[in-house]
Amino acid sequence: MKNFSLSLGIGFIVNNVVATLIAVFILNPLLNSMFNNTVRTQEEGLEMFSLLGGYFLLTLFMVLGYQYFSFKAKWFKKGIVWGLIVGGMVFIAGHLIVAGWAITPPLPMLISGIFDTLATVATGIIIAYFYRNE
Repeated sequence: MKNFSLSLGIGFIVNNVVATLIAVFILNPLLNSMFNNTVRTQEEGLEMFSLLGGYFLLTLFMVLGYQYFSFKAKWFKKGIVWGLIVGGMVFIAGHLIVAGWAITPPLPMLISGIFDTLATVATGIIIAYFYRNE
């Protein structure tokens, strides 16, 4: 229970911090002009409950799923691979699906999804660290 709680709590924080840093320092400067006003402006703000709820659920599913992930490797590599798998499924695929349904252009959504995967990689490493001896 201790590993679960620590990996969920710290993983959630890491997921949010890394995602925020990527958005502020990489994605916003790189992609804002490509989105052609299809993303909320700073004045409109963010839907924080939805944003944090989504990251919490993502982290929860990562922690739960990691316990059944049978990739044989040292904890650090296993965390990277788990983060890449989850990030690929959630962000890369999800961003392209959203681009298909919404008015957002697919290329910046794809680029955004690739960079957003770095947050799940960092989270995967944190989760793997707490489960390294199991």
